[in-house]
This record gives sequence, C-alpha cells and structure tokens, in this order.
Amino acid sequence: MYRRQLEHVILEVGRRNDLEYFYIISSAALLAVLPDPPEGALTATRDVDIIPPFDDDRLADRLSWVLGEGSDFDIEHGYYVQGVSWTTPLYAPKDWHLRALPVRVDRYTGLCMEAHDLALSKLGAGREKDLEFVQDVARLELIQRTTLLERLTAVETTPEHREATHRITGERRTISYSSGRKFLQAQLGGRISCLAGRG
Repeated sequence: MYRRQLEHVILEVGRRNDLEYFYIISSAALLAVLPDPPEGALTATRDVDIIPPFDDDRLADRLSWVLGEGSDFDIEHGYYVQGVSWTTPLYAPKDWHLRALPVRVDRYTGLCMEAHDLALSKLGAGREKDLEFVQDVARLELIQRTTLLERLTAVETTPEHREATHRITGERRTISYSSGRKFLQAQLGGRISCLAGRG
C-alpha cells in the first residue's frame, strides 16, 4: 500500500459514513511519515485497520462489511478496510492516541498511529511479518530503541499477557499484574534490542 491508496481509503471511509476523523492502527499508519516506502514488508499490506470514533462496534462492523476484504471496493481497488476496536492494539502504549499523526483528505482525517507506537504493537504481536516490518522501519531510522524502551513502560498488562506469562514460566500460582508486566517488558525489550538502526 502507498500513501495515495491510504488517502483514497480515508476519503471513502469519511465520505460514506460522514466521519470527520477516525484512527488508523495498522501497517498503513506508517504512510503518515513515509509516503513512498520501498517495496517489500512496508508495502505488503492490503488492509487499513480503522477504529471509528467512540469505539463504535456497529460502525466497525459496517466498515468491514461495505469496504472490507472481498467487498466490491476490495475487488475494484485491491485494498480494503477492517473495522477494529480500541482493544485491538494490545501492545501499544495506553496513550498512543495522543501522538497519532493526522492525514487529511478533503474534510476527513485519518489519525495514524505514530511509528514507535506502531512498532511496539507489531513487536508485541510477534508474527514473522510484523517483526520484518519493524526491522525495515528501524533500518530506515524512523524509530529509536531508546524511545521504544521508554514507551514500553506505558504498555498495559492484560489478562492475556498474564496468561502468556503463566504458560511460559509454568508457574501454577496466579500471575500478578506486576509479574505480567515484567515478563511483557522483558519479552518486548529483547525484541527491541535486536533491531537494526539507531539507538
């Protein structure tokens, strides 16, 4: 995906739903700071994950239905929208929305997750494609390890994180919030330390 395609999505989502703004949290959010990315992991995505205002689940479902994968829009243009919720970016810092970067098209604004917050979200998901994406972002010096580590403290520990801690450590006792946070920070911190690019 490229910036012109993201702008088309922003225009269509805004126009069809009369939305002045909404949040973009997927790989496409990087296009706010890198309008012409090199071919590869940074252009591979076909989808734009969108959180509607007020975390409206019905509107998220509508976006996925009307503009989603396999829709007429997808078939015609080769990219699509996925309506998601505020809980989707599990590994993003809790205040990520305060740093979202605006991409304005006509009177509509897509508020794109900032590169460091996006990288943490991808590192937390930990899929091969996510790690490759973050590595490419680091090579372009769009993120810094120090900033990632600072923001890591704002990643909230969820029951899912604590369950992962339980599975990996084999501990039978209930995993506390702080134990889950320590594990999460150690896991993501290890991935951050492996990144190429700036410190």
